[in-house]
Amino acid sequence: MSLLVRRFSGNLIDTLMTLRRKAVRTGIWFRSLSLEDRILANLIERHVKIVKNTTLATVIARIMGKLLVAVKNTFLDRLVMAGRPIAEAVAMKAYSYGNKEALGWTQDLNYVKYMGLTYSSVTSERTARTGSGMMIMQERMN
Repeated sequence: MSLLVRRFSGNLIDTLMTLRRKAVRTGIWFRSLSLEDRILANLIERHVKIVKNTTLATVIARIMGKLLVAVKNTFLDRLVMAGRPIAEAVAMKAYSYGNKEALGWTQDLNYVKYMGLTYSSVTSERTARTGSGMMIMQERMN
């Protein structure tokens, strides 16, 4: 949690409001939460200072969970998810041709993102074939 929210104080309400600001800025506030969840978050921000009730803590945790999943599922994360299998397949093929440094390519995040970007921008299909004949299927990100 502290990696996504800077200055993590341990206070649920402060963390929820920090996530709310980040979600509104990135445009996922309305896409990831229902109307009821947004209303509850606004009411909690205005009227609650300290969380003493376990039911309220559960509601806040549920809203925060939805926001964390939505914030984490960004464009760059989708590039990494699409590019990692392709980068691994290309690195294994290059290693089989004798390139000893090729195994380190899969650890290079920029290379993995590049492979995901070229794959997602070139193919309109959901499958791609690598040079070695390996079929790679892309998951739908809805």
